[in-house]
Amino acid sequence: RKAFFLRELIDTIRKLTAEQFAGAGADLVYEEKDEDILLYADFGQISQILVNLVRNALQAGASEVRITAWIDSMESVVVDVANNGQPISKESQEEIFVPFFTTKPSGTGIGLSISRQIMRLHNGTLRLSCSDSRQTVFTLVFR
Repeated sequence: RKAFFLRELIDTIRKLTAEQFAGAGADLVYEEKDEDILLYADFGQISQILVNLVRNALQAGASEVRITAWIDSMESVVVDVANNGQPISKESQEEIFVPFFTTKPSGTGIGLSISRQIMRLHNGTLRLSCSDSRQTVFTLVFR
């Protein structure tokens, strides 16, 4: 683990997913509500989580993925990853973090379960905050 600015991580995510965004004709928007947000985490593992969430959004047909970050009243860093792709069905919402559960023909069903495990190892959480006809939002909280 090391300290790094969240903005640096987002720049890396942009580079890693640029081809997929271009191919989908989609946009990645980043908004930092507090200046110079620092994380103390494993850069590679947190990159893996964000790349997984962004790719899932593109596979759901999103034309925009919006990452918003801020520091809450408990001094936790909160990162919302929102997209306007197809919502996750009510039935699937209960299962998405279960290992090997997938709704995709070529999916392995391990992305979200590994992502949640990585967040737990960082004393944080990953949850599905909302998935409706307007947007799907995953929230990461780093304590």
